Amino acid sequence: MAATGPSLDMAIRLGLAAVEVSDGTAAHAYRRLAERAMATRPAAHDLSTAWQRFTRPPQPEGDHDGADQSGATSEALEVGQRMTDGILRVIRDWAPDLLVFTSFIGGGQSAADQAGVPSVHIGLGMPYGDLSAFLPDPPAPPVLTADVCPPSLRPPGAKPGVPLRFVPCNGGGVVPDWLLVRPRRPRICVTWGSVLPEVGMDEALATVLEALDGLDAEVVLAIGSATPPAGRPLPPGVRTVGWVPLTALLPGCAAVVHHGGSGSTFTALALGIPQVVMPHAADQPVNAQAVIRRGVGTAVEKTRPGRAELREAVERALRDAEIRQACAEVREEIAAMPGPDAFVRQLVAAAS
Repeated sequence: MAATGPSLDMAIRLGLAAVEVSDGTAAHAYRRLAERAMATRPAAHDLSTAWQRFTRPPQPEGDHDGADQSGATSEALEVGQRMTDGILRVIRDWAPDLLVFTSFIGGGQSAADQAGVPSVHIGLGMPYGDLSAFLPDPPAPPVLTADVCPPSLRPPGAKPGVPLRFVPCNGGGVVPDWLLVRPRRPRICVTWGSVLPEVGMDEALATVLEALDGLDAEVVLAIGSATPPAGRPLPPGVRTVGWVPLTALLPGCAAVVHHGGSGSTFTALALGIPQVVMPHAADQPVNAQAVIRRGVGTAVEKTRPGRAELREAVERALRDAEIRQACAEVREEIAAMPGPDAFVRQLVAAAS
């Protein structure tokens, strides 16, 4: 696997053989996406506005306003472009028959086109437009696009790809003893994915803790190496854990509060867990909209929600029978999709 930044860390944690394909500058651009997500924005900044800004065409260097998301697409493309030379080096040394790349990182697609190798696109969640179309010289399209989005969540008008069941894969970790015991009260997981915790999230976490304070529930902060907001004691009933795979934590949870990243969103969908989404940037707003549209949870449509608004969203996710029913339906829908074994046969055919 060719990767950089947080993706390289995740590949290693999953036990994959990985090669670094950047001198570190791509990883820096990768983290800038997360830094933009945590930038202060007006409280009225809603989901649709965030997504429109993310999908704007790339802006020239220096034209970005650090207070909004207008440069997010440019930086996503920048990450891919800075990886292209490294990926080309691997292609020429290793001579693969096929190159598989994921959403938002177009370096693989560009490198495959330059090397004359067919490429396959693996979608990471909801279907999106092709970012490579923004490049001055767009590369050849992939020969296949895997689509992990279940049909009932697909946005209207989105073109379906080859169906592929989403299989949660969160890596390994030490599971604490208490996680093996069924909780006496509803358990709520709070997680912010693998990138946002690295750039600071005190304000968002403080809002969550204030909203959940006094709720008759057990709250688990699964925030990796991050720490709770400085100088603020944890409310009763709240515990923190380091890296715990969501596949081990979520099955015992009544709800999950998260940032709307594709990994967290689709892991909860596959496990049938009600969601409360607090989107910040990139694909997170459209994931939040899908959660609302399909009825598998709730979302707060402001990047800085109030305590009461978030508390109401969590209580609804815990108590609403229609949400639980929708979660069960989507879980079964995902389970019925073709698995990776079927898709591998198509990969072999594409490489032949």
